[in-house]
Amino acid sequence: MSILKQLGLTKESMAKMLGPVPAFKDPDPKIPRRWEAVPKEIKEAILKEHLTFTCRELGKKYGISSSCAWNIMNKKNKQTTKQ
Repeated sequence: MSILKQLGLTKESMAKMLGPVPAFKDPDPKIPRRWEAVPKEIKEAILKEHLTFTCRELGKKYGISSSCAWNIMNKKNKQTTKQ
């Protein structure tokens, strides 16, 4: 027995109280997320920086996220570039 039946609630009575509620729809996980690519100049500048700079500092300096700076530093040839 479900909790709703124990409380005496039915689908119809809940719809009467709340009004029509649309069913939950999961976002399609197969939709590719589009991230703006980093320009080639910024990418090259980050790769030329001294290794003592942190990703947060590089991100702030070049106006990109720290995770994007990390990706450029650690996945040098996998990052897409805008031309």
